[in-house]
Amino acid sequence: MTHLATLALHSLFLKKMRLPFILLSVLILPLFFGQHVPTEIKSFIYAISLSIKSILVYVLPLIIFSFVFSAIINLKSGAFKFIIALVSMIYISNCAAILTGFSVGSLMLGQLTISPHQTLNLAPELLPLWSFKLSPLIDNQFALMGGFLLGILLSFNKHENTKKIAKNLNFSAHCFLKKIFIPLLPIFILGFVFKLEHDGALSAALKTYAPVLLIIVGTQFSYIMLLYLITSKFSPRTFWRYIKNILPATLTGFSTISSAATMPLLILCTEKNLSNPDVADMVIPATINTHTIGSAIGITILSLSTLLAFGHELPTFLGFFEFGLIYALAKFAVAAVPGGAILVVTPLLENYFHFSTEMSGLITAIYMLLDPFGTAANVTGNGVFPIAFSKIYKI
Repeated sequence: MTHLATLALHSLFLKKMRLPFILLSVLILPLFFGQHVPTEIKSFIYAISLSIKSILVYVLPLIIFSFVFSAIINLKSGAFKFIIALVSMIYISNCAAILTGFSVGSLMLGQLTISPHQTLNLAPELLPLWSFKLSPLIDNQFALMGGFLLGILLSFNKHENTKKIAKNLNFSAHCFLKKIFIPLLPIFILGFVFKLEHDGALSAALKTYAPVLLIIVGTQFSYIMLLYLITSKFSPRTFWRYIKNILPATLTGFSTISSAATMPLLILCTEKNLSNPDVADMVIPATINTHTIGSAIGITILSLSTLLAFGHELPTFLGFFEFGLIYALAKFAVAAVPGGAILVVTPLLENYFHFSTEMSGLITAIYMLLDPFGTAANVTGNGVFPIAFSKIYKI
């Protein structure tokens, strides 16, 4: 690697890491200095956070529809069999990762000391300075299914106008997230963190998540290594060849915190593991933002630990199963922006497991801090997917 390329990668790493550092400050500073901030200021910032959330909830169905519709329309091959096979396998793989996260989380979190009295303190409640609410025009699940079904229907005959509409919808949704929401994300989270600090829950909640992060990272890479072992038919030589070839993409994903930025390198790395290199060109662009098994495991375990930290019981397998199926479908609507997965799943957590705004704000911040590990896991998982797909689909 040339000196110029090294400097460019270093600059990109610093730029990508700026947001996690800011979010870490948003979590830590209120812990130490929150008691010195006047209640009126906390109420003001909390009201801003709730207002931002209200706007996000209002436009989220449109964003979900745009990303799902665009993802289906932009599948490289227009063959019905190929699209159905690819979408089905992405969905099944995401489901398997989510259910793995639930199984490991239910087992491992039970070994930790996470109890309500550790995290909840019934101090005087912090109230927002004002109330601003917008109701979404349609339910997120209707938007999800509508984009999915309409995308498949119109993919049979990809008219230029259809592609143009999909492109414009995708561009508009990305502009809202990248230009408006992501810059406001630290303020969005700060209000909920002040709420937790004021109510006496922040310190214990952060202590709760420390061992949880180790469980998440360990589960992510153990699961992905198992997938590589299976696709290599448990041949040590083939397994190490796969890992050696994919490692540059994994490290790049960790350093850039962007699956999209890693995609060109991921394609080149994955081609070395395939008998037909063209499979990587066909599959990876479609899976880069939809097949994210790292975040599937991470968000699932984070959700379970958040339920315990706020005094709720863990759901049963049957109680979790419906959420898991919808969550796997919602992954087709994930945006290629920092924390895109958590933005889509938060409304589902509030709907199925009654997450409060404070729980949603905290899990968003914690997830963003884990983003380098999650991105590396997503990239590595997307490296094994074309191998498995080529064996099953016979291409």
